Amino acid sequence: MKDFLKNKQKWIVGLVILGLMLVAGGFGVASYLYGNRCYRGYEVKNKVNRSDSNNVNYRYHNGNILKYSRSGISEINNEGKSLWNGGYEMKQPQVDVCGDYVSVADVSGKQCYIYNGKDEGVTVETSLPIVRAKVARQGVVAILLQDKDSNVLNIYNPYSNAESLLVEIPTNVSEEGYPLDFDISPDGKSVVTSYMIAGSSDFTEVGQDKNTLVGGKSFGKKMIADVEFVSDDEVLVAHEKGYSIFGQMKQPEVVMEKTFSDSIKSLAVGDDALAFVLQKEGNAKKQTLNLYDLSGREKMQQDISYEYADMEMYGDEIIFTGNRSCNILRTNGHDKFDYHFEQEIDAVYPTSDGQVYTLIDSSTIQKIRLQTK
Repeated sequence: MKDFLKNKQKWIVGLVILGLMLVAGGFGVASYLYGNRCYRGYEVKNKVNRSDSNNVNYRYHNGNILKYSRSGISEINNEGKSLWNGGYEMKQPQVDVCGDYVSVADVSGKQCYIYNGKDEGVTVETSLPIVRAKVARQGVVAILLQDKDSNVLNIYNPYSNAESLLVEIPTNVSEEGYPLDFDISPDGKSVVTSYMIAGSSDFTEVGQDKNTLVGGKSFGKKMIADVEFVSDDEVLVAHEKGYSIFGQMKQPEVVMEKTFSDSIKSLAVGDDALAFVLQKEGNAKKQTLNLYDLSGREKMQQDISYEYADMEMYGDEIIFTGNRSCNILRTNGHDKFDYHFEQEIDAVYPTSDGQVYTLIDSSTIQKIRLQTK
């Protein structure tokens, strides 16, 4: 009888352990399903009427939103409260951000403003019309200037008590090519520029400044669509059929290259990943999303059918927005949000709460919480 009782106790313990395992397994499945569910509705938590016109633009910045127009810029939180602002008069403002710093350049004008949210901002005055400006995380700014027969890429430290102009890189357009795109490294120590060279596919030593030029590569007849620093010492160069990653900026070399059979429709750069939407030639509806880490390892690939105009990556989410639609895709391949709005929308931005987003339409700024509906 004792042996039977002992065995019975063992069975009870075994059943309890098995029961706990089943409960834990069930909890894990439920947690996985909950964490990967798709929301198809939302509730409005807060709404602020927009008093601005359609000429105002918005951009995500450090969890908040930059609001800028031809007459000024401000940073607002997701409830519409202004955190800082700066005034200016521009015909065509162009904004860039890095860390806490924001640059606003007057395209075709001769002024560039730099803000960090802590002071009134500083101004760089240029002698030639501005084409574009990029800012680094300590406020150093690279500004491409246009002359009649040449372009000049100037690097400024607007916070310097001495001469603010650090480097001047001239380019003769007829001989060295027309600059298509450029970027400055987050640490402000390196600049990369892509050039279109008419009548030749050979790389020429752009700028002819041997003290600043450290390397280059010809991409032949491929049109470079984007150059962008993905770290202090790594540069992404994307063209219509693939991309390259350059490393070691003191002596640049290709550390990774990838070529696609289909054309790149869209590109989004995240903190540690690259997202490409590839489109079949002759079939606009055939779209494939490819996600890679910076070493070129594929993290995800899947067909998508979203109709969108803009694609951005924030953390582990990719947000697709169209005229009246928004799709949020997790980087693990699971849809998070799928919704068609009655009104036209301008943007959807994430917040620190994973279920709360900022929705901007033509008349309001709303804080919304996703719902399964």
